[in-house]
Amino acid sequence: MINEINKITQTRYGKMLYNKNDTLVGKSLEQYGEWCQLELEFLTPYIPYGGICVDIGAYIGTHTLFFAEAVGRDGLVVAFEPQQPMFQLLCGNVAMNDHLNVRAFNLALDEISGLVHITDIDYREANNFSAAATSRYAGYPIEARTLDDCSLPAMDLLKIDVEGFEPEVINSASVAIQTHQPFIYIEYQPEEQSQDIVQLIQAMNYDVYEHNISAFNPRNFKKCPRDIFQGLTLTNLFCVPKSKEMMLDLPLKPE
Repeated sequence: MINEINKITQTRYGKMLYNKNDTLVGKSLEQYGEWCQLELEFLTPYIPYGGICVDIGAYIGTHTLFFAEAVGRDGLVVAFEPQQPMFQLLCGNVAMNDHLNVRAFNLALDEISGLVHITDIDYREANNFSAAATSRYAGYPIEARTLDDCSLPAMDLLKIDVEGFEPEVINSASVAIQTHQPFIYIEYQPEEQSQDIVQLIQAMNYDVYEHNISAFNPRNFKKCPRDIFQGLTLTNLFCVPKSKEMMLDLPLKPE
């Protein structure tokens, strides 16, 4: 097809659809057959078999597919992705890999249910689509709910990648967080995001650690030796309830 934008490739966690114009995650899947594998390896010890993982900002499912394997058939992954075209790819990737333990929702999360807005993107042009940001007013309107409204029976790991909307997402889940005390993993850009996120989490009786990884994994699935990211380092916050500090598997830098 002349106007084809979606392609399929074999990855570490099965076949995946991706947008060929995606300059970050899609390019990584194309070249390496994975995205942020070093993050996933770090999180592995904190995901129990039969547990529940919540993936907020699931995008096309790179983390979702890993979580689905990690929790096994008796576990559950709840994934939220507000971008409609990316949500369609997420659902396709979940279905193509037979993950019956995933529930996916085309929603944003906010402190109150209603409408928010997300960056309006032309998916036919080269761009980093994973950087689409949620805001109160700019972009096109999408439905938002609170995570607390979902009444999850448990939550072992909460992953958040929402491009600056972190405080709203955390507040949307305050009851669930305090009830279930999950490990929380948050994409974080220190040069752009304030310490408000750290203080918000710490107020919930958590300790917060900085976790840095290389975007390039030299042991990548497709055995590609080239670092197309040119040394890019990704920074995340790993948030540990004080009641689970003894479970830490690696030394980390506290915030």
